[in-house]
Amino acid sequence: MRWKWLFVFYWKRLLKSKLYVGASILFFVLLLVRFVLFFSDDMNAGMEYSGDLPSEVFMLVQIVSLFYIVWFYFLYSNELRYGVSSWFADGYRILLEKMSALLAVHALCQGIMLMMSYGVFSLVYLFVGVEPSDLYLSLLRFLAVYQFGPLVLTVLYGIIIALLLETKKVSFFAMLLVWILTGPMTTELFIDLSKTVHARDWASLLFIGKHAIQRAYDSYIGFEVDRGGEWKWAAWFLSLVGLALLSSIRFTQTRKERNAVLKALLIFPFLIVLTAYHSLQTNTKAFTRADQTTELEEYRRMPQTIKADLRYRIQSYDISLHGSRAVVRVALSQLETNRPTFQLYHLYPLHSIEADHQPVKFTRNGDLVTVWLPKRTSTLTFSYEIVDTALIPYTNGRIVLLADRAWYPKRRASHMYQAYEYQVAGTRAWDGAFTDQFVPNETYTFTLNVDGDVLFCNVPKRGTVYRGKAQAVTLIKGQGHQLVDQGYEITYPADWPHMAERAPTVIHQMEKTFRHVQQIASTAVSSLPNKIVFSSSGLSSFMAHDHLVYNTNFFSIGTYHMERDYYEKMLRLSVPPKGSRIMYNEWISLATRWLMQKQGLSVIDWSSKSEWFESQPSSVKKQIEAIYQAFQPLDVDQKQRCLRTWYANMDDGWTWDRILEMMQEVNGVGGRH
Repeated sequence: MRWKWLFVFYWKRLLKSKLYVGASILFFVLLLVRFVLFFSDDMNAGMEYSGDLPSEVFMLVQIVSLFYIVWFYFLYSNELRYGVSSWFADGYRILLEKMSALLAVHALCQGIMLMMSYGVFSLVYLFVGVEPSDLYLSLLRFLAVYQFGPLVLTVLYGIIIALLLETKKVSFFAMLLVWILTGPMTTELFIDLSKTVHARDWASLLFIGKHAIQRAYDSYIGFEVDRGGEWKWAAWFLSLVGLALLSSIRFTQTRKERNAVLKALLIFPFLIVLTAYHSLQTNTKAFTRADQTTELEEYRRMPQTIKADLRYRIQSYDISLHGSRAVVRVALSQLETNRPTFQLYHLYPLHSIEADHQPVKFTRNGDLVTVWLPKRTSTLTFSYEIVDTALIPYTNGRIVLLADRAWYPKRRASHMYQAYEYQVAGTRAWDGAFTDQFVPNETYTFTLNVDGDVLFCNVPKRGTVYRGKAQAVTLIKGQGHQLVDQGYEITYPADWPHMAERAPTVIHQMEKTFRHVQQIASTAVSSLPNKIVFSSSGLSSFMAHDHLVYNTNFFSIGTYHMERDYYEKMLRLSVPPKGSRIMYNEWISLATRWLMQKQGLSVIDWSSKSEWFESQPSSVKKQIEAIYQAFQPLDVDQKQRCLRTWYANMDDGWTWDRILEMMQEVNGVGGRH
């Protein structure tokens, strides 16, 4: 009964507090301001990354939490100042009841704020046109972990500081320090440190927020919510409750009370370690800076030239995916070696390889697996585990397995990903690409037996399995939507709005641009694939005969054809590299401007070169600049002839002088007409 009256008492105090209520109102005022700023940015016109809107709560929680800590500190320290609890025989019990009642009142208030925030975000999503899906449920979970959780802990910060320091002046410094070190913006404030902490490092438990606060949502994977974040919050909560109990020991009045508290505290280390361990085991790598950096560094260190034996042919694949366990049966033909080499993602634990139902030895060198066969065989069975990594995230049962990734054994002699170095303004820079951006033309028969709901697969569904011929397979199990427009099957992320209205414009622009590209170069595929997968971040882009995966890089899908990036990407997706890397890239650079000119776009920067320009010797730079000067004054048809001739003849022997000579010849022909 007394706890009930304490709950009511603190509830009334909270509602009458100008500081607490003002801080809560400030949260929503700042949220409204952030929405206004977000929608006033032209880049957000199409809301292609509306899933990142909830990341705004990190800054808001950081701001508001300071006011909460101060209010709880003053409330509790003032009660301790007069030692009212010592006037009663069960004074220590009263003190604990006050702590728990105050925590309950604050949790209730934050629960109300959580639902209000969820309502605001949901209304905004509905307003911009985000279709109903389980995205709205995962949004609630995201806000519960990253808004409700950190704000609930503020009451414990205030109580602990009051118990330890009471009304001493140093308490203000302590509150400021706690506010900085425990806020969800910690990873951004100490970015140099957070960039080195992996998802499953013990140091990650020091951060209650995300490692990269700007990214809240990944296409098809969803919000960064998993059991790891919830277990981490539980570990923090238990640690702070234990610290509060430890800090309150000096207020006990009897030995029995002290012993009871000490016995209770013996349980807390076990519970804290248990929850912390579960947090590390279930944390995702999908959004963590350090995991991606480490993974790319591994590829930089991998030798690019590796001995591989590809004297065999693959006839068909039989792939079984149940949960995280993958079993792939590869039917071989024309096997002319006992040491066949396959490409398989090196971070997937490979449990066994069987030939004729018998285990065989194998060795791994990066993404290349060499199988040691005692005798020739017609089939090999690979058993391995699909795990969560930076390049192929696997979170909450959602996964995006793209055709350019080695998520099943492939007949390749290179790693899945290639890292390369170049110079920008004299500074060393790194970039990389998946080696199957242009998927080889050979086709195989695929049979996929997959549990759970599949959003997209480029292989047609036959009954309960997916079966058909394809160059490679893309499989998506995650949040997203699909529609059919003008014969195209379009898949897009769950946070993309109004795609049914915008799709016709997008498809028309893609078809027109692809036809223009075919006027200057031979493309990897003869026509635009009728299956298109869009994303705004995270995924790579590539074009196969039967499907296209296109990442807009945060541009609006409805307006991105006005930007240079769109035309450059369409060229890189459809036109295979030829000749030297620098020459191919400068051809892409000039072809991009020609495509923009074909569309009648007036804002074209003719002076900028490719990113590889700065790494070239001065003599080569002068030659390239001369080519740009000769190319710009040509009319559209002359530019088209130049680009077509350039690409057709481009090889290792094609020189800059020959290109310049060719442009001058074309200009001369045009002038005589």
